[in-house]
Amino acid sequence: MVLALAGHCKAPLVAVRNLYLQFLFAWLTGNGDLHAKNVAVLGGRGKVFSAAPIYDVPCTLLYGDDTMALPLAGKTKNLRSRHWAEFADSIGLPVRAAASANSIALAAAAGIDLDVLPFGGSVLRGSQRELRFRRAELAG
Repeated sequence: MVLALAGHCKAPLVAVRNLYLQFLFAWLTGNGDLHAKNVAVLGGRGKVFSAAPIYDVPCTLLYGDDTMALPLAGKTKNLRSRHWAEFADSIGLPVRAAASANSIALAAAAGIDLDVLPFGGSVLRGSQRELRFRRAELAG
């Protein structure tokens, strides 16, 4: 899907990187709802397309969903940093670009505070624990 969408963009490698970043941010924030209807390209002047900004970003962990809607490296669950490296490689994202995107996604995800949501108890604690694990896994 990433390659199909990026193939319609004026700058395909930039689109690949931006779409990779969206998938990664979704995982780091517990968004298991990033499916084909939540990823898009936008048209500009002269029929020039680019990756759309991320949208529809719920934290589905709070509802007991710890999977990704679309598989990455053949997995929707129990992703590790090696799976993200494999995904980046499979979409032609250079190692340095993937590392940069990882840093950006980690910094952005650090600003997410589930405490402000109307959840508590084990649901909130379990979601926070899973997000800490995911972020630590990617950070190495």
